[in-house]
Amino acid sequence: MNKLQKLYLAITKDRGEPLDFWEIAALLEVYGIRDIDAKKEYGFEDVFALAKELYRFKNIKEYPKAHLIEAEQLPPLKKRIFKNYIKGLAFAFPIFVQIIATILFGFALWSNTKIDISEATFIALGIFVAMIVTGGPAQVIGRKGLYYLKMHENILAAKIIYRFFGLSLLALLFLGVLFWVFNLIFGIFDAHLFYIFEASFLLLGILFLAIAVFYVFEDYESVVYFILVGVVFVAIFHYLFGISFPDAQFYALALLDVVIIYFGYKKVQKIQQEVEAEGELLPKPSMLLYTLMPFFVYGLFYFIFLITDRVIEWSINGLHSGYFLWFDVIYEIGIDVSMLVFIILMGILEVVVYEFLYRINEKVFYYKLHAYKEFNQDFIDFYKKINKIFIIVALLSIIAIYIFAYILSLFVDEQRFPFTMHSQFVYFVGAIAYAFLTHGLMNALILFSFSRQNVVVKAIVYATIVDFVIGTLLANMFVKYWAVFGLVAGSIVFWYITYSFIKKMFNNLDYYYYSAY
Repeated sequence: MNKLQKLYLAITKDRGEPLDFWEIAALLEVYGIRDIDAKKEYGFEDVFALAKELYRFKNIKEYPKAHLIEAEQLPPLKKRIFKNYIKGLAFAFPIFVQIIATILFGFALWSNTKIDISEATFIALGIFVAMIVTGGPAQVIGRKGLYYLKMHENILAAKIIYRFFGLSLLALLFLGVLFWVFNLIFGIFDAHLFYIFEASFLLLGILFLAIAVFYVFEDYESVVYFILVGVVFVAIFHYLFGISFPDAQFYALALLDVVIIYFGYKKVQKIQQEVEAEGELLPKPSMLLYTLMPFFVYGLFYFIFLITDRVIEWSINGLHSGYFLWFDVIYEIGIDVSMLVFIILMGILEVVVYEFLYRINEKVFYYKLHAYKEFNQDFIDFYKKINKIFIIVALLSIIAIYIFAYILSLFVDEQRFPFTMHSQFVYFVGAIAYAFLTHGLMNALILFSFSRQNVVVKAIVYATIVDFVIGTLLANMFVKYWAVFGLVAGSIVFWYITYSFIKKMFNNLDYYYYSAY
């Protein structure tokens, strides 16, 4: 076998039969052969002359059958739907644990009906600030870490987790010191209430960041266990050691932070020992900033959006308390119960997104190149069918959760679970808002999978602005509980922007699929 035949075998390894010499020329360039190499090493004028000569050897080997990749062998439909639905529930289940534990026991990991309203207000304030500060970094850790993990670049996944977790932790501590100095100088809050705010902010901020590490591994189940364990810690500190609330919760949070960081570290350490990676260098900081900024902004605004209606309502409630915010149990109960609808729909969301990805990986093999219109129509029909199912499940969930909450209110003390007429009003409007939001999130995840994150960022920014404007106007002009209309208006905006783009994308899905990566 001569030198040219060896070269031909090398550049066509694992590839189908070349169509013409132009393809050979392309393969030569991919292989790193330049005009100067063609001339000096093989005696041809350029790459194209060499390609014409190599094309004569196309019959010296047998080629593998042409295909893109092996189609994924999927588990049975019912089995995978059940699995992904549970996975979706587990993602939102920590919220469920919080709500149910608070209703049944009067306390959970960070909520409590047994404490003074002023303390509850400052705990909530600490939670809100922690959510906003960690929302962006948590998205970055989750998205980029998961991306590298899926690419089997374990070392890079570990580096991203370590780097952004460390930087975010430093930012949290810096802000904690900044708040302390600010309050020390201006004396805005008394020492006890500021301690409650600071402890809530720092301990929950660390917890949210640590949970983001588990989301990288899609290990939602462990997060549920950690939250359950946290509630047990609170009970132990309070009932066994006699520590009063909310200190018992702060001790439990501190202990849980240590536990979850330890197990998170062990998970990251484990993937580093299963190295399949080819490289260990992260992109330059400027490149990382450019690619991750949309996720950071999305995470930041997503959590601002989630709390805006409560901040507006509490600010009106606080007019007579002497503070700029004042916790409102009636409003909080309505919103918390409506989040149960959100949890149920999150299961549907997970199923739909996975079925969409399974389907698109399957259909690219099924349809021929020229049948792109049928390919697009297939997904339009799929999306319409999903929307019908989603609407039915959403309506049934809203009714079922209301009945559940109403019956529960008959058996639980009103002080612990005041599901009054006002709470029920907030519940119904909030539940509709979370139905729109969840459908919008489903669209957003599909858009993320097609690298269209800028659409999602635009949607969440506009939604937050609308939430703030509508909620502020209605709550101040009419009744404070109408702040919840800001939530529903913002959710509709978020849904509409993502839905409009999804419709446009599905009409040209072949193009968007091709240009996604």
